Amino acid sequence: MPRPRITLLSLFVASLALAAGWTPMNPTRFTLQPESRFWIEGTSSLHAWTCEVRQVDGFIDAEAAPAPRVAAAEVSVAVAEIACKNGTMDKKTRKALKAEDHPTIRYVLESAQSLGTGTDGWFELKTTGRLAMAGAERSLAMTLRGQALPDGGFRFVGRTPLRMTDFGVDPPTALLGTLKTGDELVVRFDVTVAR
Repeated sequence: MPRPRITLLSLFVASLALAAGWTPMNPTRFTLQPESRFWIEGTSSLHAWTCEVRQVDGFIDAEAAPAPRVAAAEVSVAVAEIACKNGTMDKKTRKALKAEDHPTIRYVLESAQSLGTGTDGWFELKTTGRLAMAGAERSLAMTLRGQALPDGGFRFVGRTPLRMTDFGVDPPTALLGTLKTGDELVVRFDVTVAR
């Protein structure tokens, strides 16, 4: 069996990559822990509202370091696990999100860039990914903050604004249309991941 040849071009490319600070990744899988929290904040013609996400599944593949190099991440939420502390609003939320045909909301990371670590020990990541909801999929960019935990895991916090109509979702109404939900909402999270 012939031995592979190391060409001058391949050595040059490898040298450029190392000079630019690139090193191969050997990621570890971290999974979301039960104490992780996701919630949604919105407005209506009568009052502000909040819905909690009771259960979230997800993982992050990253090199464990003070500020992790993230290789992949995915988060999924069953629409049925979004609870607004009001049975009528829960039903309208599921209907608006087309839960019968699209029971899951899914986010898949595409890229993550470190923005450095502050003097408080928190690091920042600039991320882009794809969010699929109610049968539509859109690009989503956000910056999140994180910190390394003593047990080797990480905590991440962040928020991202969304417009329901960007995903083909009609903002729910009630009371014969006198109660109207605002189009804009904010998804917030405070999550912990561990090996």
